[in-house]
Amino acid sequence: MKTMKVITICMMISGLLLSASSDLLADEPSVKVIDKTNWERAEGLVPDCLLEWVKKGEMILPLGELNYDTAEYFLPYALESFTKNVGQYDLNEENIIVEAETGKMARAVIGFPFPEIDPEDPKAAYKIMYNKQYVTYVIGFKKFSTFIWWIGRNSGFEREIEVLFQDAYLTGFPEATKYKNPKGTERYALISVRAPYDLAGTAQLMWRYLSAKPDMNFAYVPAIRRVRRMSPANRSDGFVGSDFAVDDILAYDGKIPLFDFELVEKKEALVPFAGAVPIRVNITDKGEWDTSGSNLSVRYGFQDKEWQGAPWAPLNSMYVKRPVWVIKAKAKDPYYNYGTQYIWIFADSWGPAYKTVHDRSEKFWKFLSATTMGYRSDDGSVKFLSWLDHLMVDTRREHATVISQLHPDTNLLFNAVLDLNDFSLAGFQKFCK
Repeated sequence: MKTMKVITICMMISGLLLSASSDLLADEPSVKVIDKTNWERAEGLVPDCLLEWVKKGEMILPLGELNYDTAEYFLPYALESFTKNVGQYDLNEENIIVEAETGKMARAVIGFPFPEIDPEDPKAAYKIMYNKQYVTYVIGFKKFSTFIWWIGRNSGFEREIEVLFQDAYLTGFPEATKYKNPKGTERYALISVRAPYDLAGTAQLMWRYLSAKPDMNFAYVPAIRRVRRMSPANRSDGFVGSDFAVDDILAYDGKIPLFDFELVEKKEALVPFAGAVPIRVNITDKGEWDTSGSNLSVRYGFQDKEWQGAPWAPLNSMYVKRPVWVIKAKAKDPYYNYGTQYIWIFADSWGPAYKTVHDRSEKFWKFLSATTMGYRSDDGSVKFLSWLDHLMVDTRREHATVISQLHPDTNLLFNAVLDLNDFSLAGFQKFCK
């Protein structure tokens, strides 16, 4: 009798352990990869176009589990904002963030402005989009050198360019309040092409404001040797001939009041992560968070001679089940190149996962996925998430572009030390050829 009790207890404990560590697909724990043989397992969990590519053998979805909790991977002040900022901010009639009590424009939000989302709120989609913007702001200034690859259906790898991204935010993190901000600037951004020679010196500069004032966008084109002012609609043009538009970064990198956003649903999704273990962050003497030296990278189809699917397919990303918000987005500008877009955003950490793009006649056109990665310093004082490799597939051209940031030769600095003078028109010219 005593033996039976012991066996029963052991079975109960084993059952609990199995339940706690069950595979992503609980009713089929042996599944490690979703491919054309079992594509039904991903139905409803990924965008329809991605499911169709898996069904045809063009893409695969390797499954995995993280060894860390993404809900904890924020800086302390960002974690505090999940309680401290509840009810502190609202949106005015122009969909600009304001102080809930006074109605005045919020000059500097520390952490996330809208930590609680009510799906019944008519402005819920806008608040989710602002949280998505702030998920990058809360980490501070950034300086990335990265590579962009052109990949064709039949041609495979075509070309590579090296690009420098620099972002400076005057909201989102505590140090942002130390800068004088008489113009109410929200963000500065600078993109400059470093190589190859024929494109080197091509550059774009953006000034974004906290108010409803439109972005100020400038571009330098080596062929004409001058800086020219750009229309905000130009942010939907292809960047140096790639499949990406500037606004495609992080699924949508434009000014939020320029779009109509609508909350479609909240659902479970399979979303791509670069790996199960966070990348080590080295805190430099300047206080910057240096992530170089990691040997982690995303491998694509054209890099594997045995692969028979799409040459742009990520082969070693791992897909993890996470809750997402699905947002419908459409530009107010009739000259914007895109029609309706659907953006999938993490419900637990606010980063982007997917985007599907339709043209202005509402025919499906492009697909984007963003790869998530966790970062951690040795002492655990710095923990955050970032969204690195981006894949954009243009279904009409049978072509794709990859922004490869998890690359051995890239240099990623978070909490970077930047000179705001570089974001002036005079400073901008230093990055122009």
